[in-house]
Amino acid sequence: MGLQRILAFTAVAAGCALLAFLPMSFLLKILLFIAVLVLFTFIITKAYSSSQPDDWSLAPDALPDAIIVTNMNGKLLFANKLAKDMFPDFATAGTTSELFDGFHNKLTDRSAADDVVAAALAAPDFQFTETLHFNDGQVFERITRIQQGENQRVWILRNISHLQQANHDNEMHTSMVEADAARTAELAEQLYLAKNELEAHQAELTRLANTDSLTSLYNRRRFTALGEEAVKNSTTQNLCVVMMDIDHFKRINDTYGHAAGDVAIRDFAALAKEAVGEAGFVGRMGGEEFAVVLEDTVLDDAIKIAETIRRTTAANVTLHEAEKFRFTISIGVACWFKGEITIEAALDRSDQALYSAKSFGRNRVVGYETASVA
Repeated sequence: MGLQRILAFTAVAAGCALLAFLPMSFLLKILLFIAVLVLFTFIITKAYSSSQPDDWSLAPDALPDAIIVTNMNGKLLFANKLAKDMFPDFATAGTTSELFDGFHNKLTDRSAADDVVAAALAAPDFQFTETLHFNDGQVFERITRIQQGENQRVWILRNISHLQQANHDNEMHTSMVEADAARTAELAEQLYLAKNELEAHQAELTRLANTDSLTSLYNRRRFTALGEEAVKNSTTQNLCVVMMDIDHFKRINDTYGHAAGDVAIRDFAALAKEAVGEAGFVGRMGGEEFAVVLEDTVLDDAIKIAETIRRTTAANVTLHEAEKFRFTISIGVACWFKGEITIEAALDRSDQALYSAKSFGRNRVVGYETASVA
């Protein structure tokens, strides 16, 4: 385009010089000069139009707003040039929380802005528009929304300081206060719902991690941990451990099926938990084996509780579909000795007593180094 302009100017200058020296009337010179100017205008217009791009689509770096894109977990994926200029540490920040942390330090009040970032991470469908007031007087509008179909979140930051300066009258101020109040209420409600949902999920995960899915009793890991706590907190030697095993459980499965065996395990778990009550806690150690820790209980009383479990189990009739059957339980009881650091030794002694109960004919209670009370 530069060369075309030079040639055009040269042609006009030459034409003007030629007109000055040619022997013709003044009117004819004027008409020829106008023709040269028209030709010059055409050449310049053609050169300018040919230099313009055919594609007028906007690139992200051409947008007037800062654009940041993350995945649904807050991991940074993309930022346009304006966003990178606004956040020099974009390349080293891994998440939106890290990226906005220093940014929020410049706000007059960062708590609401922090809550928005937290809500965006906690609730996938969260969308919000907020106004950010900086200590230096600048005002930004920040928008977060979901990129539908992309499983991504977009953050848009727009400097609206000039708009704020142009709207200082009381009516606009009142309107903004009301809008902020509505947004704050909306955010508070969404945060409350997100918090309740997270707490419910956490409670369910904790329950699943600590309980046996078939019986809802403590599982082996949680039972052992609670037993160690009981030993640690015990101020006396009055702590007993009870080990219990359903007699001939394989025969139940072989005769009535594994589903019936599951019903028998659930029945026994309910009977044992009711008999123990507030005296201690029950756990399923695996398969048909169960255990009890009895706090503030001497050996004789522990044997009585175990005998109650044995009697109610033997008297119980288990129902599964059209089948009715009974089963018995063998029980071993032992005490924890003060000075033992863990509950493992007491568990081992009660297991030995349980083995003795099995050896003596099953359906009985045996205390460690005591006679059967059956």
